[in-house]
Amino acid sequence: MTKRSIFTELDPMFHPRSVALIGASGKPGKVGRVLMDRFLETGFREFYPVNPVEQEILGTKAYRTIGEIPGPVDMAIVLTPTDATLTAVEECAAKGVKTIVITSAGFGETSPQGKGVEQEMVRAARKGGARIIGPNCVGIYCPASKLPYPLPASFEPGSVGVISQSGFFADYLTQVASANGIGFSKAISCGNESDLTATDFLEYLGEDPETKLIIGYLEGIKDGKRFHALLQEITRKKPIILWKGGRTEAGARAAVSHTGAMAGSGAVWEGVFKQAGVISVRSFEEALDCLYAFHLQPLPKGRRVGIVSGPGGTAVGTTDMCLDLGLTVPRFSLRARERLRKTLPPVINAISNPVDLTLASLVTPRVTGDAVRILLDDESVDMLLVVAVIGGEQLRDIIAEAVAASQKKKPVVVTIMAESMQSVVQDVPLFLRSGISVYSDAARSAKALARLVERAQFRARRRGALRSMAGRKNEKAKRARNLDVITKALQEGRITLSEHESKACLRAYGIPVTREREVHDGRAFRETLAKIGFPCVIKASGPAVSHKTEQGLVHLDIRTRQEAINAFTQIKKRAGGNSGSILVQEMVHGVRELMIGLTRDAQFGPCVTFGLGGIFTEILKDISLRVAPITKQDALEMIEEVRGGHLLGAYRGMPAADISTLVEILVRVGEMGMEQPRIKEIDINPIIVSGTKPVAVDALVVLE
Repeated sequence: MTKRSIFTELDPMFHPRSVALIGASGKPGKVGRVLMDRFLETGFREFYPVNPVEQEILGTKAYRTIGEIPGPVDMAIVLTPTDATLTAVEECAAKGVKTIVITSAGFGETSPQGKGVEQEMVRAARKGGARIIGPNCVGIYCPASKLPYPLPASFEPGSVGVISQSGFFADYLTQVASANGIGFSKAISCGNESDLTATDFLEYLGEDPETKLIIGYLEGIKDGKRFHALLQEITRKKPIILWKGGRTEAGARAAVSHTGAMAGSGAVWEGVFKQAGVISVRSFEEALDCLYAFHLQPLPKGRRVGIVSGPGGTAVGTTDMCLDLGLTVPRFSLRARERLRKTLPPVINAISNPVDLTLASLVTPRVTGDAVRILLDDESVDMLLVVAVIGGEQLRDIIAEAVAASQKKKPVVVTIMAESMQSVVQDVPLFLRSGISVYSDAARSAKALARLVERAQFRARRRGALRSMAGRKNEKAKRARNLDVITKALQEGRITLSEHESKACLRAYGIPVTREREVHDGRAFRETLAKIGFPCVIKASGPAVSHKTEQGLVHLDIRTRQEAINAFTQIKKRAGGNSGSILVQEMVHGVRELMIGLTRDAQFGPCVTFGLGGIFTEILKDISLRVAPITKQDALEMIEEVRGGHLLGAYRGMPAADISTLVEILVRVGEMGMEQPRIKEIDINPIIVSGTKPVAVDALVVLE
């Protein structure tokens, strides 16, 4: 499906004129009964229960087969046992049904045979011009069309779209959030994705004018490149909140058994989300927290948060949480401090950020609204976090009035620390329905603000950003000639390039590497010493040589001719038949070592990695990752993301590293991955920062 046809093709699925429920039942405890109740509650007009042994269900005429229904049927929801589902699909196709939702399970998520049945169902549906959602799903919820889910939810249309490979996530999210006043445009549970996929529906929601915010749960996708491109396109217009299941090895195994999805590497997914500006969450609670923040609050202009709190200890702890999340807690402006001093009771003597309202907030709740009103108008803060010890309509009205009175549109989140959890639960819909994001813990409030800042910063970074594809046609042709080492290696049956060959690939892409020469005999060795000069490095070289340092096949900082000859002799002796050549290269000095690499992910293709180099790569596992091709902005974010990245600044007499060159190297490595499909992996480790300039000292290229 193309971008031009996706909305046109899928939108009718959300607005069927007639629906058949195959497997409808009047017996309590049956899914068919639950959906019967839901359809009857919504008042869906052309609704046809189908059951082979019933003539009437809950007062509604039933049909033995879908073929007996007198008029056309736009959508069929199939609840039959697994072994009867294929027949049901064939009957739907013969009837001319356009959308078939299969809730039945026991197919591709359980066995290869089940996967085969899925494919047969798709073939049967396509033959009749139908599309399938599922199996193993709950299908579509659309308030405007009165299409229900099993769990009761509101039918007040809204602007939140849901996409989920888990039926329960979609069903429960819409129930809980709609009960709290959040309106949904559409929700889709796509299950095993035998036909239509989460990516198809993501593209649809991205184009849907009724959907302003997308939230979802995914375990794996089938077309990583299309999915990644869509994320990058859609997040420029709409926020996307996603919970990725199966990030860990154990979780990935569970994902395969659950939906038959192939879950990718957690690090790759996290890189995909960061690159596309997706709000990544790791629990249902966090998904709801972000939904309540993004649906109700404007984006902040900066990261400065003002804190207004009744309990003093919580105010201090909340300040720590905000700082831990990268927010700032600034000093209020002089004007704001003066206004607070004149307005608040004398007992509140600490006019600072956070504002400690003390017991005065209990005795005189209005002081909370006074503080909020003053700080919303203060240019020194971009958002407010309120911690209250009372809830209910009184606090709701106080906060709502303060927000409405302000001309400045800033995010305001409220934490209610009431006397019991039940009272907080009752307050949640009260506040959310009034447009106030509310949480039961200050840590959740702080994190919600941090995610809003994350989105605001992403939009600012991406505004007007152009993809820096430096692969100009002439350069590409030159690179193709320079990478004949790849062709030669494959002709020889090799998939590993030597260090020297690997650096030739890097050099073809303009990546700075050491001056070096590869020699095979003593005479050439002595001539090379004169050309490279001292100090130098002498290494064993060849595609069969690995872990050179551990095997004593590397001699560093050689300063005399005799030291060089001794090193040459020792390496030849140690390497035996594994090395037919010796590499002589300049000695590069520097204490800052980095790693840049490339891996080829099964779902997303070539991915660029960055981190500290040398022995720290495997020990610290402090890396960042993005999917190629990457922009210069992507590369800069990768560098900033690594915890050890601060070492690249001016430090203890060392000049700051040349970040622009590092950025260019990262972009070029991404280009190599895109332009050289036979390259499976690249490992440039270490890159040493010599003075200010990064230089690739060692490299390994592995081929497919």
